[in-house]
Amino acid sequence: TTNGGGTYDAGVSVNVTATPNVGYTFTNWTESGIEVSTNASYTFAINANRTLVANFKSSFPIGQLPVVLGTAARFAILSNSDLTNIPTSSITGDVGMSPGLRSNMTGFVLTPDITNQFSTDPQVNGGGPGIYAANDAAPTPSMLIKAKADAEAAYLDATAALRGTPTPLSGNINGLTLVPGLYESGSSIEISPGGAVTLDAGGNNNAVFIIRSATSITTQATSKVVLAGNANPANIFWVAGSAVTLGTNSIMKGTIIASSSISLLTGANLVGRVLIQSAAAGQISLDQNTIVLP
Repeated sequence: TTNGGGTYDAGVSVNVTATPNVGYTFTNWTESGIEVSTNASYTFAINANRTLVANFKSSFPIGQLPVVLGTAARFAILSNSDLTNIPTSSITGDVGMSPGLRSNMTGFVLTPDITNQFSTDPQVNGGGPGIYAANDAAPTPSMLIKAKADAEAAYLDATAALRGTPTPLSGNINGLTLVPGLYESGSSIEISPGGAVTLDAGGNNNAVFIIRSATSITTQATSKVVLAGNANPANIFWVAGSAVTLGTNSIMKGTIIASSSISLLTGANLVGRVLIQSAAAGQISLDQNTIVLP
């Protein structure tokens, strides 16, 4: 419903127009609970005080089921062959690599735990447990193999035909407001420098967004993903057939799953996670970034 009012001379005609917000459609005008018009633009004669109510309904789709991340969900970063970092980054969530080794992680000062099952670095979880590589002691190698398998399964889940027909996207999505659902570009996806894309959940914290690109996803410098309507980063998934690049000082929300590489340029900020799903060589690069698990 909506509120408004005004003062008019008796006998004149008055026009009221109901304009729905994004994600809503107009239903009808009612007076004292009785429908008086189903047109958003309604004209009537004013001969007494009258109270009209404009009614709307949500047009947000029920949407998709969340992508199942399995044991990969614990990781803020899950790479394959390499992980490079230009300090100082801040990572809240575990960091893993398989089949890559500790020596394939650069830009960290790795201190092995006494059990040799993980390493620590002040940039990860405030120096607590959380950095795992394929040559750590058991049971870490098998844990990482399972997490990598779950990341690949998540990619297949997100791209499954059973998810239905996606809403098409094309190229630059700067300025768009997306409602929950499944989106796909047959080529690349980009957000312009300094631009923004809004994800509006319509008040539903459980609403799911899946945004797929057949090739790459790039957020340019200082661009941002804006959440509205109680949208939850844990239910947002960006899926790329090749690479993802987060531009300098850009702001991103959601889980990123890519096949070849994920690059966070200087100062890029992510509330989500970065996962390389492919068994082929793939790398993640950081440069003074902040990553926080949703």
